[in-house]
Formats: sequence, C-alpha cells, structure tokens
Amino acid sequence: MKRDLKKITTEDYMWKLHFALRVELVAEALNNEDTIGNVTKGRVVTLTDGDIRNALSGPMLSHVFASNLRALSNVDEICSTCKIMSPMRNGAVREIDTTLSASGNRVKNCVIDDIMGFMNAGKGANEKREKTVSFSWGIQSKGPAPYTVLHSRVDPTEKNAKPKQKEDTTSDANTNKDQNTQMLFHGTLRSSEYALGTQMNLSRIGFDDERQTYISEDKELIKSRIKKALIAFRNTILDIHGAKCSSNMPHLIKVKGIVTEKTNAVDLMTKYSALNDDFISIHKDLSEVSHEFKDITEFNKVMETVLADEYLDFMIERNMNFINSQFAETSK
Repeated sequence: MKRDLKKITTEDYMWKLHFALRVELVAEALNNEDTIGNVTKGRVVTLTDGDIRNALSGPMLSHVFASNLRALSNVDEICSTCKIMSPMRNGAVREIDTTLSASGNRVKNCVIDDIMGFMNAGKGANEKREKTVSFSWGIQSKGPAPYTVLHSRVDPTEKNAKPKQKEDTTSDANTNKDQNTQMLFHGTLRSSEYALGTQMNLSRIGFDDERQTYISEDKELIKSRIKKALIAFRNTILDIHGAKCSSNMPHLIKVKGIVTEKTNAVDLMTKYSALNDDFISIHKDLSEVSHEFKDITEFNKVMETVLADEYLDFMIERNMNFINSQFAETSK
C-alpha cells in the first residue's frame, strides 16, 4: 500500500487523518467510574435512546496516548513537568525564541506540549494550545452487559508475623483477636466491542498557531514529532492500557475500521460514528482518500503507510513551502 503523492495538491497546508475504529476487548476493567462500599463500577454512557452502554472515556484514552508519547520522547525534547507526566504542563521554557509567540515557545520546548496541548493561565499571561490529537469516547457497539467478579483479600498480621508469635492477630483493619479478616470486593469486568474515533491534525504539529509559522525549518524535527504521534496512537490501540491491567490485562480480539485523509480545505471529512454499522462505507463514499482495515495486521499496514518517509517528507515540505509563501508577513 502506497500513497499516490501526485494527487495531493501543493496549494494548501491542510493535513488531517481521521480514524473510525471498532476495537474488541474481552475481560477488561480499563476504565472505572466510582467505588461504592466494596463494589467498583465500570464506566458507562447513556445513548439518546436511553440504552446504557459500557464505555472507555476520551480522557482515559488521551492519557494512555500521552503516556505512550512520553515513552517515545527523549528527555531533551520535553519540559520538566512532562518528564514526570504532571497534568499542569507548565515547565519552564529553556530558551526563548523571539520569532515565536509565548505558546509557540512552549511548542518548540516540548513535544508533549506540542501534541497534547496546554492551558497555562495566570500572572498576566495566558498561554494555551488545543490538542493536535483528539479522542472520542469508546462506546460499546456490541457485547453483553458488564458483570461482577469477586475478589478476596485476607488481612495479614502485623509485619507478616505468624499468629503464634503474637498475643493476638488484631490490626488496623481487623479488631477480632481470634482470627484475621477476609475482605471481599466486587469488581466489574466487561467484554465489549468499542466504537471510537480519533482525529489527528498533523499540519499543526510543530506549528506556532499565533505566529502562523513552524517552530523550526528543520524538516527532520517536524517529521520526528509526527512519527512519534502516529506510533503512540498505534501503541494506544494495539497495546491498550488502563486501570487494573496488572491483574485484568484485556484480551485484544479484533481491530477493524477505516482511516480517511484530508489534504485540502475543500475535502470532506466527517466524524460519522463507528457505532453505525455502515460507518466504513459512509466514510469511503464521503472521503477522497481512505484506507480500510479488517484486522490487526491490516491496521498495522495502514499505519506503516502513513508513517512512510516518502509520504511524510512530501507533506512536510509542501506545508512549509505553502506557509512560507502565504504567511510570511503574518509571522514577522
């Protein structure tokens, strides 16, 4: 599979990818909503018809993506707060570039701030940036209702000492002197096919929105960041992570869907939901360029297509040339 570069206009800098997917997972507890007593409830959403479905929240998926992006990033290309995955994302800028805006300097300073966005308010200066990668909620498209499983834990004696070594077996959680306490917990497990959407605005990676210019003329730097975003997304889907994975690691059964491309402002891109059974055909009909995938192997091949150096080099050079010619005065 190879993208036909001759069909891409050079008179624009629009560059978006939209992924509409269905991901089937079995026996997962990735996203929990709350705990009432000794019962943990999984995340759910209510549809317009009143139907209640299992769900994976968009913020959770975005956090997993950010963690994958952090794992791919070198320490010298992220700020001090992103090194420790702080939600504040307000690490000090190492070196000020006077040709860039305040937010543009943060974009240049940190690949995670660049891709994941930030809001830095206060002290007379507000710096903000929208994410370049957006996630919908994953909503159950098929599968049974969630079910509960029983867990038990026995309260140990202090410092794991044997009862005969102590006068009694009481502890903070057990006031019974004659025996340890068996604590029971009810956790939720789900087996669902989840419909989700992800949109990536690749034209904004490495781009100062306020000054309408790229943070660097180094095409390899921009390509490196775009590749990190694409690989982090692939890892988010194929190596999905979340709550309770140490003892409830999900079984990934299937990935299918379609990716559409928008490289021209007049091209149509839709957020038509993968909850609809006809989502693949609708995206094909409405989009100029699309790639369907029916399983995990085909999904990986599609990702390799958009990760290809020839494709990325062409798109980055096209965008830089267009920006330099159209927005030269704005960036001054």
